[in-house]
Amino acid sequence: MQKYIEDIKNIKDRTLWGYDLNLVAVVTISTLVIVLEHYYPFKIAFPGSILIYYLFIPLAAGFLIFRDKPWDYGIRIGRWKLAIVLTTVTLAIFSLIVYGASKIPEVYRYYHMYSVNWPPYILSRALYMFAWEFIFRGYMLFGLEKSIGRSAIFVQAIPFVLLHFGATDLETLVTIPEGFVLGYIAYRTRSFLPCFIIHIGIDILMDVLTY
Repeated sequence: MQKYIEDIKNIKDRTLWGYDLNLVAVVTISTLVIVLEHYYPFKIAFPGSILIYYLFIPLAAGFLIFRDKPWDYGIRIGRWKLAIVLTTVTLAIFSLIVYGASKIPEVYRYYHMYSVNWPPYILSRALYMFAWEFIFRGYMLFGLEKSIGRSAIFVQAIPFVLLHFGATDLETLVTIPEGFVLGYIAYRTRSFLPCFIIHIGIDILMDVLTY
C-alpha cells in the first residue's frame, strides 16, 4: 500500500520509477495519435479525424494523467502584443516565399485545384490547421517544455517535417526552418494561436495563387 501511495505521489510530480513521466507521456501520446491517424483514420467528414486524434485525444490525455488544462498547452491569448508583431512579420516573409514557390511548375501542379467552393473549403482547412498546429506547437511544445525547456522548440519540429513527406521536396525542406520559427513564436508568445494564423494564412495563399 505504501508503494502504491508513493507511485501516486510520483505521478502527480510527473515522475514514475525514476523516469520523467511527463516526457514519456507527451512523446508516446503524440507519436501514437500521428500513427493511428495515418493508418486508422475515423470515417467521418474531413477534418473530423484529425481533430479527434490531434486535438481532443491529447487534451483528454493531459487532463486525465496530469489534470492539465487546455491553456497549459497554449490554447490562450498569451503575450498578444508580441504575437501581433511576430505574426505580422512572419506572415509577410512567408508570403513572399509562397509567392515565389507558386511560380515553380512542380509546386503549381501539386497545389493546383480546378474547382473550389471557397467558404466550406476555408473552414475545413482552418479546422485542420488548428488541430495540426496544436499537436506540434501546442501539445508537444508546451508539454515537452516541462521536461526539456526551450529545447522543445527543436524536438517538435522533427515530426512536423516528417509529416510533409509526400509533398514537393522544396516544401519539405522549407518546413525545417519553418518548424523552428513557428516553435519559437509559440514559445515566446506562450500561445500556439499565432502559429495557427500564420499556417492557415500561407496555406490559403498558396491555394489562391495556384488556383
